[in-house]
Amino acid sequence: MKSVAFTTLGCRVNQYDTDAMKGLFLQKNYEAVDFDEKADIYVINTCSVTNMGEKKSRQLIRKAKRQNEDAYIIVTGCYAQLAPDAIAAIDGVNLVIGTNNRGQIVELVEQLDSTERQINAVRDIMKESNFEELPLFGNESDKSRAFMKIQEGCNNYCSFCIIPYTRGKLKSRKIDDIVNEAKRLVEHGYHEVVLTGIHLGNYGVELPGCPTLADVVKALLEISELYRIRFGSIESVEVSDELVELMATNKRVCPHLHLPLQAGSDHVLKLMKRHYHLQEYKDLIAHLRSKIKDLSITTDIIAGFPQETDQDFDETMNTVREIGFTHIHAFPYSKREGTPAAIMDDQVPEAVKKTRVALLNSLSQDGYNNYANSRIGKTGEILIEKIEDGYYMGLTNEYIHGKVKVGDTNYAVGELVGGTVTAIDGEYVIIE
Repeated sequence: MKSVAFTTLGCRVNQYDTDAMKGLFLQKNYEAVDFDEKADIYVINTCSVTNMGEKKSRQLIRKAKRQNEDAYIIVTGCYAQLAPDAIAAIDGVNLVIGTNNRGQIVELVEQLDSTERQINAVRDIMKESNFEELPLFGNESDKSRAFMKIQEGCNNYCSFCIIPYTRGKLKSRKIDDIVNEAKRLVEHGYHEVVLTGIHLGNYGVELPGCPTLADVVKALLEISELYRIRFGSIESVEVSDELVELMATNKRVCPHLHLPLQAGSDHVLKLMKRHYHLQEYKDLIAHLRSKIKDLSITTDIIAGFPQETDQDFDETMNTVREIGFTHIHAFPYSKREGTPAAIMDDQVPEAVKKTRVALLNSLSQDGYNNYANSRIGKTGEILIEKIEDGYYMGLTNEYIHGKVKVGDTNYAVGELVGGTVTAIDGEYVIIE
């Protein structure tokens, strides 16, 4: 039996693709091993959102080669799509696949047995118009939550982002295929599905009949053993009234939204070519909180975008304080060759970016603490992800960490257990 090892860089969409490819190998009776072990095949799913992602990708390729000189090294993902020739030139790489054609990964690997040549399977992603079916097969490590990709590609072309060039135009998965996969995941023991995509809020705009994300949710709610439906990142301007109503009226739709802000300054938002003004974002948050009880809001913010002044950043900090996010994913701006922002004047020094990220991270921790403390005395429920040190541990509906002391009644990973939030213990709320 041949062994195959996987590693993933980047976002949850990438992790979904890795889990799906792993499932394809397992179905063909390959053995999955840890990436740090000696394997016959190494699959590296790359990211190109930052320069660091590309640097790490090259390091992992060389690491795999050191671990087994004779192994096949497969490189896929966004960096592979963006720079296939550069990757092919790295010693030891046998197969390059971009962000499509991954459903044939096992067949392509087996072709390597009969050829001495390197295979480059990267195709022009801009010519791809159909969603590539990469179903999961119940092989994820977490037997409670499954991340399910239902949408691919982006048409926004923000000035800082390389993703439209690596993932192509909008492509959505058919609702029947989504429901069938969700049913299979539930049968494998998963009771929460996180819907993910590159441009999730634009789900279905190119499909016949233009189904919406709300239509997907309504179809999934027909699966009785699916306890929770959660969303990945959604652009604020694409949160529909119908989706809000579903969140407000059905407890199985988690009261948590990840709404990327990117900057709390209209000057910077315009430079970024974002599709909203700051006041529109603030108004939406106020509307959502008026409709959805106990709503938890998380976000992304880029620090040190070109031409971001101290005043701009102060505006962002004030915006963050005003809104009160549960969590902020703050990261420094990273130049991406081929994007408009990469050639803008007045690039911000790295030391300034680092300082700004640290300040945002501090506010993020304050926001998490404030939201967690606001839960004391209220109902809390976790979907059990692990049992450790005498506690059931997992995430609450609102996307905060919770733990429940193990008692006389035994619960298993993937089950719901809850009570009243009584205290805070570090990152966890205590539920009794």
